[in-house]
Amino acid sequence: MKLPRIIVSIAVIIGVASAVSLPALAASYGGGSVQGYASDTPLDTGTIVQMAGKDSDRVKIATQSELQNMFGVTVDRNQLSLTLSNGGLENEAFVAVSGTYNVLVSTQGGPIATGDYVTLSSVNGVAMKAGTEEKTVFGRAAGSFDGKGVTLGTTTLKDTEGKTNQTVTLGQVAVTIDIKRNPNEKSTKVQVPEILERIGQAIAEKEVSPIRIYLSMAITAVSLIAAIAVLYSGVRSGVISIGRNPMTKKSIFRALLEIILTSILILIIGLFAVYLLLKL
Repeated sequence: MKLPRIIVSIAVIIGVASAVSLPALAASYGGGSVQGYASDTPLDTGTIVQMAGKDSDRVKIATQSELQNMFGVTVDRNQLSLTLSNGGLENEAFVAVSGTYNVLVSTQGGPIATGDYVTLSSVNGVAMKAGTEEKTVFGRAAGSFDGKGVTLGTTTLKDTEGKTNQTVTLGQVAVTIDIKRNPNEKSTKVQVPEILERIGQAIAEKEVSPIRIYLSMAITAVSLIAAIAVLYSGVRSGVISIGRNPMTKKSIFRALLEIILTSILILIIGLFAVYLLLKL
């Protein structure tokens, strides 16, 4: 009979396929996409993470100083309906970048109610209720947390001088991941056009103050004007000199080349100064 042979063949194929190590690490859980990443240290479930430098397969705990780099939240692999792994990742952590998942939170920003926006707190990897000063939010709470009932403990926050200024309670709350600019932002800082802010952050790889952005614009403008002025003056003088004495054409062209190089050098120095101003 052919039917049993077909069944045996299918079983063998399935067994071989299940034994093959797959490079893609993905799963579906909580309505979002989950993927496995390497980490320098084991990460607790519910920790907000960011990409570790330029490595596309490695994450680290997100920090408030790099708020704009929030990437996703770690989830419990035992709750995933499907887990595919090549077994070669160091301290493998499964990270969700969309959907609704439990996130570690604190009461630093006050009690969290359903529908509140949350963002990173002063505790690395832990969220809090977003106020009006944070530029980026991680998502919206799908539950509430007021520091009472079931908690994960407390921690003490300290100011820049090392003095205790707040004791907060830690817990977990379901959050729908939606990393974006804070809709409730009402910053009193000097505002700059969004495109300039993005360019500054792309160059510096961090948030840049408006003063630095405007200073960079001023340096760029001065460098460009100076380069154009030197180039215009040199070309104009060269053309006049050639008109008066055509025999000196070669020496004039050599002088024009030097002027062009000088203009380019002025522009390069100005751009390098802008880079240092934004980067440092």
